[in-house]
Amino acid sequence: MRNCCRKLLLIIQIVLIPALLLSGCADLKISKALVQHAVGGIYDPTDQIAVEQLNAILDAVVAQDAAAVKAQFAPNAIAAQPELDDQIEALLDYYAGKSWEIDSPGCMTMDSSNADGTGGQISSFQMHGMILTDRFYRFSLRGISVDTKNPDNVGIWALFLLQVDQPTDYAYCVAGEDDMVGIYVDLPAEQFDYEVTE
Repeated sequence: MRNCCRKLLLIIQIVLIPALLLSGCADLKISKALVQHAVGGIYDPTDQIAVEQLNAILDAVVAQDAAAVKAQFAPNAIAAQPELDDQIEALLDYYAGKSWEIDSPGCMTMDSSNADGTGGQISSFQMHGMILTDRFYRFSLRGISVDTKNPDNVGIWALFLLQVDQPTDYAYCVAGEDDMVGIYVDLPAEQFDYEVTE
């Protein structure tokens, strides 16, 4: 019986040790496709990226840290807007919340690959929603999350903020906003605001 147990133990060792050693060869990284399958649809982290950037801006505003607000902007956006420092100061004076909740029912993403024939990829976003604090603010945030040809385009390009009397489900749209770079507070909304639905 003892001899039988030794043989069984030897067989187990012969099988288990190489199996354990070879398991390190497998590529066990979590892929985007696996995450898509797990969540039951297409995985797009852009919404989360936009919310994290807005939270970073609001944290910096509460701390009155102009440099931290500016750090969320794309280097090329900073270069394109010579009045950004003044705009940041206006934001620091305008926003009065201490703690907040972001209610953002709408984030539109735009992706383009090889649009110019050179193989580059660009992902941009525009998010509309409400910042709920002791006051209510409508916001619109526009940025670029990926630019493989020009990484200096990655970051926030525009933030629009408007204090309102009550929360709303309407997107905050400003006339000409697609051509505007920087931070804009207290601009009136366009007449054709549309309701954002989930």
